[in-house]
Amino acid sequence: MGKFCTSCGTALNEGAKFCAKCGANAFQNNESTQVSTGTPEAAKSEQEIPETMNSTKKKPPINRALDDAPQQSPMGAGKFIITYIRQSLTVLKNPKQMLPTALLGLVWLVLALLGSFGINPLPVRILSFLTFAQGGMFGGVFGAVGGILGKVAVAAFLNAAIVPLFQKKAPFSGIGGGIKGFFSGLAVKSLTAVAPLLGGVGASLLLYAFMNSTQSLQNSMVGIIAFIMLLQGIGKQGGFLWGLAFSAANSLSKGRTPSYISVTRCISGMTLGFALGVALSAVRLRWCGWLGVLLLIAALIFVIVSKGKKEVAAA
Repeated sequence: MGKFCTSCGTALNEGAKFCAKCGANAFQNNESTQVSTGTPEAAKSEQEIPETMNSTKKKPPINRALDDAPQQSPMGAGKFIITYIRQSLTVLKNPKQMLPTALLGLVWLVLALLGSFGINPLPVRILSFLTFAQGGMFGGVFGAVGGILGKVAVAAFLNAAIVPLFQKKAPFSGIGGGIKGFFSGLAVKSLTAVAPLLGGVGASLLLYAFMNSTQSLQNSMVGIIAFIMLLQGIGKQGGFLWGLAFSAANSLSKGRTPSYISVTRCISGMTLGFALGVALSAVRLRWCGWLGVLLLIAALIFVIVSKGKKEVAAA
């Protein structure tokens, strides 16, 4: 096969080392041939890189945590809450989305009036249980604040159940995946994995005791709702509690990217903690407060021990 000058395109004789017309080195032709031969593979490799990156992005966060690639850090807890409140206020632009909350508020008002008149038959008690109507009515200021927080959770749960129906979507999607993620998050294989799990259980027990100050079975619906919402959050890798956990972890880690696995394990612990809180209410044991504190202390001890072992191993 004949050779051509890479500079001017003139045909070259077999064995010629230089172009007779422009004087360019004839061996550049071989080099360019090698380059052009390798170019399709290089181009193919470059085309495959975005596909690999896209396939990584398609993985759920708990799978992406297994990769070594750096991930984008979430915002801090304070900024996340402010952003969430701003987004929640957009519901005011759509009256239909406010309808479930308005109806729930009306039910609370009617149940409160019936209770004030001493009207408390079984249907009223059942409706009061399902709607967390007595939340915040006991326990003084502390109980009132916790009850308000619990009622916000109940209203959010009701919106999550009804609003998707207006959008022709299935409510509570991700529960099945959340159950699988919940049990996988409970799997503990090292000391490092124990701390977030115990911390999640302890934090949720304290939060349950805060929202249900009497820790009674009558007001335990808030714990059941939190349990379901956390399962959905684990399955969808999103939601308010999921985002709050990640933003809190980001604040505690001083800007470092929190581990998806650790935060998922913490949320699995919180899910377990709310279930435990409801179970304690069912057997009339008001242990949630001090048990939550003990578990948080235990989680802190495991953090210190695992940190010490890492420092010894690195020395």
